[in-house]
Amino acid sequence: IYTLSLHDALPDLSSGINAEYGVAGKGYHGRGPIQLSYNYNYGLFSKQYLGDKMILLNDPDRVKKDGELAFVSALWFWMTPQSPKPSCHDALVGNWVPTEKDLKCGRKPGFGVTINIVNGGVECNHKPMKSKTFHRVETYKLFCKKLGTTPGANLNCETQQQFAAFCG
Repeated sequence: IYTLSLHDALPDLSSGINAEYGVAGKGYHGRGPIQLSYNYNYGLFSKQYLGDKMILLNDPDRVKKDGELAFVSALWFWMTPQSPKPSCHDALVGNWVPTEKDLKCGRKPGFGVTINIVNGGVECNHKPMKSKTFHRVETYKLFCKKLGTTPGANLNCETQQQFAAFCG
């Protein structure tokens, strides 16, 4: 498994969207099976799972050093909605019902919206679809075939705005 992002050289992400979370000099790049990234995800996961947001904010490498913690972080990210985003699980299994704004932004249930939830600002709303997004979709379809199931509709996010976008 990947314990580090291919972008380990990312700049310090301790400042940004949520200034409440972050420690100067720490890098909050992708770690673990779903690549837990950004200071606010490290802080929220640490607070909810370890009881103190500062544990992983002070030691983000703990996610790559502790295999159990790495997989729990992936399950947490997959199952936890972070408003305005639904959980990946709910979006994929049909529990999420898109709002009018979601529909205006091109977001519909399916694998494509899980890409948006995980990596929307990087991979979505690009025509033609980025090659890594294309390969992600093709890999998903391959696994669906091997598991004897169908991939469903709305497999990519090339026409979806990220969740923070204004679509009006």
